[in-house]
Amino acid sequence: MSYSARPVSENHILELLNVAVWAPNDGMREPWRFIFIGSDNTDVLSDLQDQAPAYLILVIKEDQDPHKREEDYAAASCLMQNFRLLAQDRMLHVRMTMNDWIYDRVCTRRFDVHDGERIVAVLEMGYDGQSMEPVKVEDARDLTFELL
Repeated sequence: MSYSARPVSENHILELLNVAVWAPNDGMREPWRFIFIGSDNTDVLSDLQDQAPAYLILVIKEDQDPHKREEDYAAASCLMQNFRLLAQDRMLHVRMTMNDWIYDRVCTRRFDVHDGERIVAVLEMGYDGQSMEPVKVEDARDLTFELL
């Protein structure tokens, strides 16, 4: 994916998250928190992730109850899908990654992930660097329907 030089604004991400957090979950718990890494700090992930203009690390609490832990993971997954759909509407490309380093406590501590928490995914974000050409009328095919 080639990204444009346009920076990803923290405020823009907050706006999207404020809508995306309406993900369904049991008891309306919000077991997540977000770590935003903007354009000026992306070098902290240079040896762990593909290069992107910005990243959003989704962290959830690890509940002792396995049932609640699964519910929290499901809610976080719904939240990520909501976020991706909202971002797509705003022409922001979001790629969800789950690279091996998110399971390594030494790596996760550098992002202040505490004991009793874990990283669910890292979202790589940026605006598409390729311009899209509109379809011209003369290039469009005429479609017809056949009646049965």
